[in-house]
Amino acid sequence: MAMETDVGQVRSRNEDCVFCDEALGVAVVADGMGGHAGGQVAARLAVDALVAHLRACVTEGGVRERDIEVAVAEANRAVFAMASSDPSLRSMGTTLVAVCLREDGTLITCHVGDSRIYRWRDDELICMTRDHSVLREQSDAGMIVSPSRAGAALRGLLTRAVGVAATVVPDLTVSAIHEGDVYLLCSDGLTEMLPDADIAEVLGALGANPRLAAEHLVDLANDRGGVDNISVVIVSSSTGGRLGAELG
Repeated sequence: MAMETDVGQVRSRNEDCVFCDEALGVAVVADGMGGHAGGQVAARLAVDALVAHLRACVTEGGVRERDIEVAVAEANRAVFAMASSDPSLRSMGTTLVAVCLREDGTLITCHVGDSRIYRWRDDELICMTRDHSVLREQSDAGMIVSPSRAGAALRGLLTRAVGVAATVVPDLTVSAIHEGDVYLLCSDGLTEMLPDADIAEVLGALGANPRLAAEHLVDLANDRGGVDNISVVIVSSSTGGRLGAELG
C-alpha cells in the first residue's frame, strides 16, 4: 500500500485526509468540505473515527459488512456532532471511500460522496463506486448528454456526504481479490484532472509499485492544473504483506 496527498496548484489548504495500514488491511480517503478549517476537520474526524472502530473489529476476529456500516455511522456522528456544536464548522462534511482486506481473500469497499475506488485487473480499469452527486444522478436520468461539459457548480453538488445530516447510508460491496489486482482510492482532485484512460495507463505500468504509481498520479494531476487537493491510496496484490498473505 502507498498513499499520497497534495494541496494542488490552486488551493491554499489541504482538506483531504488519507490513511493506509497494510497490517490492518485498511485504506481510506476523505475529501473534506465546509470552508475555512471545516473541511480539514471533517475529513480528519471521519477517518479517525472509522479507523478506530475497524481496529477494534480486526482485533476481535475480523471485519464484516455490518462493522463497516457501524464505523461509517461513528464517523458521521463525530463530524455531525462537531459541526452542530461549533458555529464556525456548521457547514462541514466529507466524502469517504475505504477498502478493507479480509483474511478470507475478499475485499469490502465502502463509499459516500464523489471520491472513488478503481480496480485494475487483467488490463482493464473499472470504477467500483458510483458518485453520490447531482451531476451523476442527472446524467443517469438522461438529463445531461455530456457530463464532461457540465458546469463546475453542478459538479460540486453532492447528494450524500458524511457529517451533513444525523445519519448517512454508505454503499458497500464485497468482492474476491485476484492475484495482480491493483486498487486505487482517490479524491476528485485526481479524477477532475485525469481521464480514466490516463489512470489506467499509470496503473498498468506502475501498479505493482504502489509508491511510484501514487507519486506519478499526483504529479500528473498537478501538471494538468491541480485545481483541487489531490489524494490517492494504492493497494497492489503484488506487493506481499497482508494482502499477499491472504492470496497465498
